[in-house]
Amino acid sequence: IHPQEIEAWYGLPLVRKELAFAMKEEGLDQKTVAGLLGITPAAVSQYVNHKRASDFEIEPELHIEFTISAKRIAHDKTLIFAEVQRILKILWEKGLVCEMHKSKSWCPDDCRVCFEK
Repeated sequence: IHPQEIEAWYGLPLVRKELAFAMKEEGLDQKTVAGLLGITPAAVSQYVNHKRASDFEIEPELHIEFTISAKRIAHDKTLIFAEVQRILKILWEKGLVCEMHKSKSWCPDDCRVCFEK
């Protein structure tokens, strides 16, 4: 499968899970978090209880980015799409999407396609 599918199937759920945690820490209730992420309150519960999107973990320093995004979103809810895109871009830049791709689908061992310009 293509890297973009990996992003949709594994990257976006990982972002939703981490943002759900961070937004709840910022004091947003489960219903608000669900509405912002475009998911159900039950899905938020599954994310925060590690029952969904647990295939991959993020580096500890990335938690800071999710906290920053959650603070921005709590202050201005219209920033949700921009913040999700910002974090997805970071996942690409750090090679996490490539790691996901290599673990979930075939790709050449020396693949650098996502980094070529």
